[in-house]
Amino acid sequence: MCFHRAHSQEDLFQEANPMSKFLIVGHGLAGAVLAHTLIEKKQDVSVMDTNLGHSASSVSVGLVNPLIGPKLNLPKKMVDCLQVNQKFFAHYEKTWDQNFYTKIRFNRIFTSEKQKAIWQKKSNQPQYQSFIGEVLKVSYYQKMEVNAEFAGGLTLQTYQLQVGDFLQASKEKLEELNAWEINKFKEDSLTSKFKIIFCEGFRVLENPWFNYLPFEPARGEVLKVTGDRHEAMSNGSWYLPQQNGDAFMGSTWDHKNLTIGPTNKGKEEIIKNCKFLKLKNNQISCHLSGVRSGTKDRNPILGVHPKHKNLFLFNGFGSRGTTNIPYYAEKMSEFLLEEKNLPKEVNLLRFS
Repeated sequence: MCFHRAHSQEDLFQEANPMSKFLIVGHGLAGAVLAHTLIEKKQDVSVMDTNLGHSASSVSVGLVNPLIGPKLNLPKKMVDCLQVNQKFFAHYEKTWDQNFYTKIRFNRIFTSEKQKAIWQKKSNQPQYQSFIGEVLKVSYYQKMEVNAEFAGGLTLQTYQLQVGDFLQASKEKLEELNAWEINKFKEDSLTSKFKIIFCEGFRVLENPWFNYLPFEPARGEVLKVTGDRHEAMSNGSWYLPQQNGDAFMGSTWDHKNLTIGPTNKGKEEIIKNCKFLKLKNNQISCHLSGVRSGTKDRNPILGVHPKHKNLFLFNGFGSRGTTNIPYYAEKMSEFLLEEKNLPKEVNLLRFS
């Protein structure tokens, strides 16, 4: 988003009316989910978006994977997040007559005997039992022409969200409600008539009211391939087949060169990391790049500006946005409408 200074802050910022209209700046997954969460609660909402490039949502493959990292950790609140996801997307699938959120069969390819032992140990822990499935033998993967010398296991409760389809449907519904605008947010748009919620992803770095916060965005690259088909799987990098016959492979991390777009280095890195797939006949049909709006402590940042009480932030979800945005949208709506406290680990006041 671009901001232009027009007046003094003393003139612009006033105490927001509790019944004021919500203006959401940014229509990535965070802005869209929060907008419909508030609309569902009978709030007057408008969304402003500039459709700028490099957004994470525009290239997101929507993977919801409950076991992350080489140690197969289960993120906090995962059970709650999955429950809210199911309820949220089931509602809009029924209301909008579209499918967005699908359970998938997902293989975790072990990278070492140590990781296999971690899997087996955690399978006996109560909090993991609904997420860790059976161990599949090396011979099973050999038949699929997958190199899995340490075997693999099925990750349960894994989903894929069709992010692009959801955002397109959201835009159409907002247009029907006369609640959609393509425009750059300008400082002279500030008024006490609105509660303004910034959901502009990594472009929060350009936001004069919230750019002091410790955001740590990262550019990620994704390949779309056609050809040989495999089940969805990951060894840290992932392969995710689509219903139309294509598949996505990814991803990379780059904290420095945020807006340079797809690179040969990124493509080579993805291909190298996904060699376990033996993709003999696949062709790259598309090479994508987007910037995740991450934070230094890996938790999203939500809340109200310390001084300006009609300015709010809902941002910093990083690579786990498809998992936890609906959950935190509910928490944000309770904060806005019911004055409930935000969870401490995501409240922007933790950086005061």
